[in-house]
Amino acid sequence: MARKIGRRETFRRSLKEGGPLSLKSHPSKKREGEIMKIANTSVVTMAPTTPIYDAVQIMGKQGFRRMPISDPGTRRLLGIITATDIVNYLGGGDKFQIVQRKYAGNFYKAINEPVKTIMTRDAVSVLSTAGLEEAIRLMIERNVGGLPVVDEEGKIWAIITERDVINLFRGKISGVKIAEVMSKKLITANSATTIFEAVKTMTTQGFRRLPIISDKKLVGIVTVMDILRFFGSKQVFQHLRSGTITQVLQTQIMEIATKNVVTVEPEMDVGFAAKLMQENDIGALPIVEDNRLVGIITERDFFKIIT
Repeated sequence: MARKIGRRETFRRSLKEGGPLSLKSHPSKKREGEIMKIANTSVVTMAPTTPIYDAVQIMGKQGFRRMPISDPGTRRLLGIITATDIVNYLGGGDKFQIVQRKYAGNFYKAINEPVKTIMTRDAVSVLSTAGLEEAIRLMIERNVGGLPVVDEEGKIWAIITERDVINLFRGKISGVKIAEVMSKKLITANSATTIFEAVKTMTTQGFRRLPIISDKKLVGIVTVMDILRFFGSKQVFQHLRSGTITQVLQTQIMEIATKNVVTVEPEMDVGFAAKLMQENDIGALPIVEDNRLVGIITERDFFKIIT
C-alpha cells in the first residue's frame, strides 16, 4: 500500500511542477479571464418559464447533463437544472411528489410545468476571473459536475465541467493504476429492474449511472441521460399525453441500457482509461477483474490525482 501511495504522490508533484497545464499555472483570481480559456463559452441557457418537456428535448438531443437557467434579458444566473432533476421529477424521486400533489398524477400537465419548479436555485458558480484550481475545489466540495461561469454581476459567460478539466489534463494523466483511484462503493441493478426502481436508487444514492448485473456478470449500464432520452422519446410522449405513466415507469432498464459496455481492468493505467472515455464519449468505465465487477472509474475520480 505504501508503495502505491508513494507513486501517486510522485505523479501529483510532477503534474503540479511541470508544463503549461499544471495547476500552478492557473492561480485562482490572479489572471483576468484565466478560466475562460478552459470553459465552454458556447453555453446554452434556458429561461425559467421553459416547460420541463422542452428541457427534456433540448438536453436529450444535445447531450447536456446540465443547463443554467437565466433571466432572458440580462442573462443573470437564476439557477441550474440537471438531467438528474428531471429524471427525479418524472421517474419517482422525491420531486415526483410535485406531480402527485399538484397534478394528481396527470403527467401531461406535469411535463408542461416550468423548469423553475424543479431547478436548483442556489446554483454553484465560479467567477470568470477564477483559476482552474478554484473551479476544481468547488466541484469537489459542492459535489457538482459543472459550474456556470459568471461575472461579478452574475451574468453567465460560460460553463466548465469535469470533462473540460479532464480533457485539459488528459495527456498528462498516467503513471497511476486504475485500482488506486477507482470507486469501490458500487450500487448495481439487475436485468429485471424497472425505470421506477432505477430512478429511486439513483436519486437516493446520488449516482448518475447503474451497472447491470446478471448471473454475477456485467451485462449493461444505464445512466440518467439514458433515462432522460427515454422520457423524451415519441413513444413515451404518447403515454404522457394519455396520462398512463405507470406502464412507462415499469419498463425494464435493459430496454434502454448500453449493452456493449466498455470496461477496463484495475491494473491498467489511468491514462488508458482517460483515453477510452474520450474515444467513446463516456463519463465512466466499469472495472472488471476475472469477469467480476470490482469498481468503477468516473471523471470525478481523476480529480484525486490532479489536485
